[in-house]
Amino acid sequence: MPSVDRVRLEALRYAVNEESALYIAVMRLFTGGLTGMLSDQSASEVTATIRQQGLDVDEDTIDARLSYLVEHGNLARSPRETEARSVQDYLRNRARYQLTQRGELVQRQVDELLGHAETATEISSEMLGGILAGLRTLQGLTVVTGVAGVTGSAGEALDAAEPDDVARHIGTVFAQFERLVQSTREFYTYLTQVLSRYDLERAEFQAFKTALLDYLQRFVDEIARHMPQIAEALLALRPHIDRLCHRANAGQRLRDLEGRAARRAPGLDPADWVGLVAWFTGSDSRGSDADGVRRLATEAMRSLLVNLRRIVTSSERDHGRYAELLRLARWFDEADDAQAHALWASAYGLYSARHVGFAVGESEQAVPPTTSWLSAPRAEVPVMLRETGQRRIAGRSGQAEDFTEAKQKRLAEHARTEEACRRAVAEVASQRGRLERVRLTDAGREALLELYAAGLALAATPPAGDGVEGIVEGGIVEGGIVQVRIPGHDMVLELLDSPGAGTTVVSPSGRLRLVDRSLAVVPVADRRWSGAGVAAEAGVS
Repeated sequence: MPSVDRVRLEALRYAVNEESALYIAVMRLFTGGLTGMLSDQSASEVTATIRQQGLDVDEDTIDARLSYLVEHGNLARSPRETEARSVQDYLRNRARYQLTQRGELVQRQVDELLGHAETATEISSEMLGGILAGLRTLQGLTVVTGVAGVTGSAGEALDAAEPDDVARHIGTVFAQFERLVQSTREFYTYLTQVLSRYDLERAEFQAFKTALLDYLQRFVDEIARHMPQIAEALLALRPHIDRLCHRANAGQRLRDLEGRAARRAPGLDPADWVGLVAWFTGSDSRGSDADGVRRLATEAMRSLLVNLRRIVTSSERDHGRYAELLRLARWFDEADDAQAHALWASAYGLYSARHVGFAVGESEQAVPPTTSWLSAPRAEVPVMLRETGQRRIAGRSGQAEDFTEAKQKRLAEHARTEEACRRAVAEVASQRGRLERVRLTDAGREALLELYAAGLALAATPPAGDGVEGIVEGGIVEGGIVQVRIPGHDMVLELLDSPGAGTTVVSPSGRLRLVDRSLAVVPVADRRWSGAGVAAEAGVS
C-alpha cells in the first residue's frame, strides 16, 4: 500500500481506540449542524460544550485530544488571529481548531455506521421509472424535430439548452441510479444473512417467504420491464455523452487555489457513465448487473427450497437448535428463582455443589465433615477424581506390541538385498577369460572386490605342510595361483601374479587398477572343488 494511503487511513484511528467515545463527541461538535462550518473553536470552547453534554473532562485533556486529531488529519489548526484582552485569554485561546475535509468524511461514515440498523432495506425500485424518464429527457436534447418534420442537428439542440438544465437532468439520473444500486446492495446483504441461517422454523419461513421472496420477485419483474427501455435509451445516448457533459460543464465553474476545476456531482464526467451503462447493458468483459440481480434472485429461491426441504423432513430437525434455545430463554425469563435453578439443572446438568470425600492415608489426619472449606487444609485430590469425577482406576493393561508388520518389512528388505547380491555375482560370473579391462556396475564392482579380498586372504593363509599346494577353506592355492569359487556358479576367480601387467575395473563410481596382478574368470575344472566349494560359497556373500 502506498504511504500516502496509509497516512489517510490514520484518520480512522480515533474511532477505534480506548477513548473513542470522547473523540467522537469532539468530532460531532465540528460536524453536527452548522457548528463547525466556516468556524473554528478553541479547547476551552470545546470543553464547555462537552461538559454541557454530561462528560466530566478538563481542558488539558481536551487540548491533548484535539492535538491528536490534528496529527491524524481530522482537524487543522486555524490560522485566524485571536483578540485577547489579557494574558489569560491569550493562553486560553491561542490555539483554535477547524474541521478538515478528510475529518468530515470520516465522521460522517462513523455516524452512518453507528446509526445503521441490522434490518431489511427496501429496494428503491421506483427509481427505475425516474431513471428512464431522465434518460429520455436527455435523449430529447440530442434529437430535435424542426418545422414540417425535418430533423435538426443534435449540436443545435444542446447549444440551445441551458447548461444548468442539462447538469440538473444528468445529476438527477445519477442520484436516482446511486440510490437504486445502494438499496439493492443493502437488500441482498441482508438476504444473504437470512439465507445462511439453517434454523428457520415454519413460522419464520412463512414470514420470510411472504415478506422477502414475494417482494424480491416484484423487484425482478420491475427490472425485466424497464431494462430493455433503459438499455435502448442508453444505446441512443452513448454517442452524445461527451457533448452532454461538455454542455453541462459550460457554465461558470468553481476553481481551487491551484486553478483546478472543483469536483462536481456524478455524471458530469464522461467516465462516470461507464458504470451506469455497464449496470444496465453490460460491457465486453462482463454481463450487466441487472441480469446479475435476476440471477441472485434465482439463487435465493433455490436456498429457500433447501430450507423448505429441511423443514418438511422430520429426520433433519436436529440441524438447528435456534428455536429450542429461544424457547428455553423464554422459560428462564418467566420462571421464579426456584424454578430457574431447577430448569438450569435439568437443561444443562449442572447441579449444586456436593462434598466429595475419599479415604485418607494412615499418616494423614482426617478432617471432620463439619469443617468449613475456608479453614480446612488443602486436599490432594487424585487426578482421575479431579478431572473426571470418578474414583476408579481408568485404563487397562497394555497389550503386547505386534511386530508382524515390521518383521515382514525387514524380511522383504533382506530378500531384496539378497536378490541384488545374486545379480551382482552373476554379473561377475558372466565375464569369461582373463580380465584386462572390464566394465561393471557399482554392485558388480563390489562383488568382484569381495571375491578379490577373499583370494588375498587365501594367499596369506599359512601352508599345512612344506608345500603351498592344496585345498584351504574358501578356495584352492596351487602353484602360486589362487582360485576363489563364485557362489552359485560353476566358475572361479583366479588371482595371478603378472609383472608388468594388471587388470583395470571401470564402474560409475570410478576406475580401479590392479598393478602386477591379473584376474581371470574360468570354469571349474578340478574335482577337488567338491569339498571346497561349500566353504567358498559360505565365505563370499
